[in-house]
Amino acid sequence: MLTSLLLLIGGCSQQEQSPEELAGMAAKEYYDRLLAEDYEGFLSGKADMDSVPDDYRAQMVTACKQYKQTLEQMHGGLATVTLSNAKCDSTQQLMHAFLLLHFKDSVKEEITVPMVQRDGQWKMR
Repeated sequence: MLTSLLLLIGGCSQQEQSPEELAGMAAKEYYDRLLAEDYEGFLSGKADMDSVPDDYRAQMVTACKQYKQTLEQMHGGLATVTLSNAKCDSTQQLMHAFLLLHFKDSVKEEITVPMVQRDGQWKMR
């Protein structure tokens, strides 16, 4: 009985996450995969990537590796990624996730990642 009451109270105190929060967290997760050199995982976060030909997908993996190498040369590499904000753009029917890229040389860069919902999941546009 006490366990049921605690679960009920705990469930009532938790708020559901907004679509903005969910889209932002998804964008951060995809960039965390890029940071971890999981290029396939990063690309799985792109909308409609499952329908591209294998040779194009291989080119995209190569482009991700080159991007990561460029960051290494310019800033010593990417250290962490944090979510700074996410906003809805109702005119374009998408979310904008604002991520801070923290580089190893202490430089920070904010990027905007447009996010769309596909089959109940947030994907990068």
